[in-house]
Amino acid sequence: MAYRRLEEAIVTLSLRPGAVLTEAQLIDLVGVGRTPVREALIRLAQQGLVEILPRKGVVVADINAIDVMAALDAREVLERLIAGDAAKRASPRERILIIEQAKAMRAAAETGDVNAFMRIDTELNGMVAAAARSPYATRAVEPLQALMRRAWYHFERQDDLVPSAHLHVAFAQAIATADPAAAMIASDALMLHFRRGLLGALGRD
Repeated sequence: MAYRRLEEAIVTLSLRPGAVLTEAQLIDLVGVGRTPVREALIRLAQQGLVEILPRKGVVVADINAIDVMAALDAREVLERLIAGDAAKRASPRERILIIEQAKAMRAAAETGDVNAFMRIDTELNGMVAAAARSPYATRAVEPLQALMRRAWYHFERQDDLVPSAHLHVAFAQAIATADPAAAMIASDALMLHFRRGLLGALGRD
């Protein structure tokens, strides 16, 4: 719980890049004890979202455009692998739930509910990863997904909700029909969409 709450605060920019916080402030923020907060911070530091300052607290990592694009390069390869595995290995129940989750994502996009959209996106990623039965790829991709969600908030990509949601539905449908090749193509289409959006945002900045 401590990890989820801190990660969400960092990703959604509630905790701003460069912010310096004490351990006591973080304990108050998440509402749990010192030990789970410390364990969460170690995990967040490993993922590059915070830097631990001995005897001072932590600093929230800055958002660097070069790092974001490098993360996308790595994520593209991992997502393709996970998509193909999910299409091969998902149970009938998992395929139904993945489709339903993607449709919920589209509904959130159509109403402009950014936070619901991003929460559902995170849950969909988890469902696909569970269906893939590929724990090493999943552990490798999770911090990259968090970094990309954070970049999405940073570069104010709210106008991208509906197009992104439609691509997610197509991706979910490819997994649901047990077509690994189609799932990998749909994953590549999503990553290309993210790349074009980020490059466009960087160009505006």
